[in-house]
Amino acid sequence: MFNNDNNRKSYEVQMLLSDGRSVDGTLMLPMSSDIKRVLGGDSPRLEFMHKDGRESMIAKAAVVEIIVSDNAASEAAA
Repeated sequence: MFNNDNNRKSYEVQMLLSDGRSVDGTLMLPMSSDIKRVLGGDSPRLEFMHKDGRESMIAKAAVVEIIVSDNAASEAAA
């Protein structure tokens, strides 16, 4: 599903969705972007890989909260 994985950054996250589910996994972003830009961008979907390896597209409108793991946050700051 996800093309050009070499041109992607990944962030380990936990997302709370509007239906009450909490999903853990990896948020895939373009290499030239960050989470804030992707959330504010034009695409209505987020590319997400669940911890069990399932890939999905999650509607931004369904996301209530994104918690970035400490490891991903420190890599992003570097």
